[in-house]
Amino acid sequence: MSPPPGYVAYGGPGAHDMTPARIGGLSKALVVLNIIGIVASAIALLVQLGLRNHAIDFRRGDISSSEFADKAAPYLAATGIAGLVSLAALIVQIIWSFRMAKNLRTLGRPKQSFSPGVTIAINILGGCTLGILPYFMWRELWKGSDPSAPPGDPTWKQRAVGQIVHIWFAVSLLTVIASFGLGAASALTRVNRGSDSSIAKQLDNQIGFVIVAGLLGIITSILFISLVRQLSARHMQTTREA
Repeated sequence: MSPPPGYVAYGGPGAHDMTPARIGGLSKALVVLNIIGIVASAIALLVQLGLRNHAIDFRRGDISSSEFADKAAPYLAATGIAGLVSLAALIVQIIWSFRMAKNLRTLGRPKQSFSPGVTIAINILGGCTLGILPYFMWRELWKGSDPSAPPGDPTWKQRAVGQIVHIWFAVSLLTVIASFGLGAASALTRVNRGSDSSIAKQLDNQIGFVIVAGLLGIITSILFISLVRQLSARHMQTTREA
C-alpha cells in the first residue's frame, strides 16, 4: 500500500510505522455480522409475537409451565444466536476501530482524545455510558479520516462530522433507554413471580414495549452498518487502501 501523494509520517508518540493498517476486510466482516444479527433479532421479535398467545394461555392456567417453556424454546434459541453474533461483531469492531485510531497517528493527527488502547475499553463498556463515549469516539475517527486534512494539521478536530454519526447516536440512545426500561420491568416481575411468569407477563402486558425496543434495536443496527460503510470508505480514501 502506497502512502498518499505528499505524505509525511507524523513524528508524534506511537508513530513508528508510516504504513497505515488495512481495515477493508474488517469493515466487510463487521457489516456481514451485523446483517446476520439483524436477521436473528428480527426472527426473535417475530417469535415473541407468536409466543404471546401462549403466554396468555399460561397466565390463565390453560397450559403448564413446562408446556410454555417448550413454546418459548425457539425464542431462546434465536436470542442465543443473536448473542453469539453480537459477540463476534464486537470482537471485529474492536480490532477495526483500534486500527483506525492507530492509523490516525500515522496520518499525522496530533492530540487524539481516544488512543488505540482506549478504543478497546470504549467498545466494551460503551453501553454503560448510554453510547455517549462511542459517539465521541466515532466523531473523532470521522474527523481524523478526512482526506482533505494534511498530515500534522492542528485544526483536524474542527472538521465536520457526517450526519450518520449523529443519527446513529440519537436512535441508539433511544434503544438503550427502551431496553433499560423493559429490562427493569422484567427484573421486577422475576423477583415477584418467577422466571416463567416474568416472560409471560412481559409478553402479555408489555408487548408494545417489546415491539418498540426490538424495532429500535434493528434500526440502530441498520444505521450502524451505514456508519461502518461510510467511515470505512472515508478512512480508506485517506490511507489510499485499495
